[in-house]
Amino acid sequence: MRPILCVALACLLAGVATAPALGAPTIAVTTTCAYTGGQFAIAGRGFAPGARLALDIMGTHGSLAGAAIGSRSATADARGTFLEILDVPPAGATTPVLRAVRARPTADDSPAPFVLASASLRSVDRGARVSPAKPELAAGATQRWHLTGLPEGTALYAHYRAAGRTVARRSLGASSDPCGRLDFDLPVLPRGGGHRGAWEVWVTADRSFRRPRRGVYLRRQLTADGSSPRARVRVGRLASRLTPLDPRFSTPMTNGMAADASQIGLLSLTFVAAQGAAVEFLERIGDRLVRLGTSSAGPDELITVLKDATTWSCKRPERRFLATATLPGGSLALATYSVRTPSCAGRFRLSAPRRVAPGGLVRVRVVDRWGIGAIRPELCVTPPRRPRRCHRVPLGPAVTIAGRRFRGRARGDWVVQLRVGDRSVARTLVRVGGERGAATEQPPTVLAAGDSTMQGIDGFLADELGDDASVVSDVRIGTGISRSGQGSLPGAGDASTVQWALLATQQTARLHQRATVVSLGANEGFAMTTPQGARVTCCDAAWTAEYARRTRLTMQAYAPVGRGRVLWLTLPLPRSDERRAITSAVNGAIVSAAAGLTGVKVLRMDVIFTPDGYRDVIRYRGRDVDVRDIDGVHLNVAGTAIAGKVVAKELGRP
Repeated sequence: MRPILCVALACLLAGVATAPALGAPTIAVTTTCAYTGGQFAIAGRGFAPGARLALDIMGTHGSLAGAAIGSRSATADARGTFLEILDVPPAGATTPVLRAVRARPTADDSPAPFVLASASLRSVDRGARVSPAKPELAAGATQRWHLTGLPEGTALYAHYRAAGRTVARRSLGASSDPCGRLDFDLPVLPRGGGHRGAWEVWVTADRSFRRPRRGVYLRRQLTADGSSPRARVRVGRLASRLTPLDPRFSTPMTNGMAADASQIGLLSLTFVAAQGAAVEFLERIGDRLVRLGTSSAGPDELITVLKDATTWSCKRPERRFLATATLPGGSLALATYSVRTPSCAGRFRLSAPRRVAPGGLVRVRVVDRWGIGAIRPELCVTPPRRPRRCHRVPLGPAVTIAGRRFRGRARGDWVVQLRVGDRSVARTLVRVGGERGAATEQPPTVLAAGDSTMQGIDGFLADELGDDASVVSDVRIGTGISRSGQGSLPGAGDASTVQWALLATQQTARLHQRATVVSLGANEGFAMTTPQGARVTCCDAAWTAEYARRTRLTMQAYAPVGRGRVLWLTLPLPRSDERRAITSAVNGAIVSAAAGLTGVKVLRMDVIFTPDGYRDVIRYRGRDVDVRDIDGVHLNVAGTAIAGKVVAKELGRP
């Protein structure tokens, strides 16, 4: 079996047409939720070159159950791949409907045809419902609003307006569901509105009211016959636009893209298979697209990169990106990607002297570890038995260090704290007077290491642990245990060196971490040479044994002679059959490597996310959660959040 190199950008679905098709035929739907009246794309690979196919949308989730409700023909190219755009059939409900999409030979139109490959399509009707739906209500009554079809992550605000001004505003939350669902309760009129006559209620994506020209909105007119909560209110028709007018919000995804957050403070974006066309990269913030830049690559280059496209953000750790290109043939290529960057929990370093004499000058130093500036945190100082005082510490763009001074007059412990919004992100103590300084105990260090599968988990882990630990992330994208000569790892010039074990030794000597969390294995399957000189290829018992030996050396380097803890994550099974065989061998080797090692524990992500084979959705805390990225390998934002919680919970155990 040939090795597969999978970084988040190279194994995306749109890249399948750039390589020869391998293994059994597969198809994939390039959306997590499609909307009635819109379109979606189906990508296929592994078919016989020139094969004539029928793509059927079934009425149920079974590929052989019932009759097809929609069909389209397709022809595989010389590489055995295809990409087709289909119309989304009516869902008939504002709750998601799951249907099967299948590929069969065109000639086989029997009631039970031979199905070459199948996938699932989740679709829903866009809509807004308000209950109880009555033409007249009391001003103090509350209604339940149900929305479906919002752009995922869009935060909404209700604006009550009378006589041309905003009387009240309410925050309604954000749609965190792939199908854009959001439910909220809203009073008919705000309490204490005190206005008789005509009202307007607007729901928009803007905190401050402005009439939305192209964005999302809901609007209805009301007429109140009095100003008390018992006043009767006539309710007008509800008008709405749940998707922005920009056509890029509704264009089906045809290509792949990814975000690289491994460089501290920065995000680089990549687009797959632009065929030499210029690619425009944008960030989606609520119901708006913000342009980040344009980049081009040669017609024979698979990847188009916009390096340092944007920076990490304390306000928006969950980021959503979109990229478009007009291909040489004139068709529009579009891709989307979501990633979570670290929160501000570990962004700043706050330093001050441990002790000063009464009346002495205390110099405080604030350092932005992200190295990007453009933020205004608050520095708060609390003297003994006195109220806290806070002042802004503005850091302009690219300004990463700031100093402040205060004079410590009262004896005792002074609390120095840095805050971003309503959250404390750094804290230290200064003792004024006394024999000894009040040393601030530094939290233990937790190292989060691995390949691209660690991205996102490290940020959520830092959020979960908070002030209890300092999480240091060291992600080496595209590296693996079975590879050699990896330039981003030490020991690249020595083929006999286990590079990850050498890196682990260096990291541990430098950081002295209390615990290490490792997620590694998306880039495996390469042939290895054993210490005895034998060459082993994936994925038989000899290859698995050599992989386990190398992994065990790395585990021992992270927890030398039983010191420290190591939590090593297995990988959820991928969508691809070929990649699944490699991942299964890697997971088995990880479990074998940890056997009998003190302080080393394997956390079975494969059992959590793929207990009975690949799946996009798992049941988590009473609800169905979409946890997989569209590439079929990585976890998405929700998946990495769950993994981060699992790791944090395990670290909290003695």
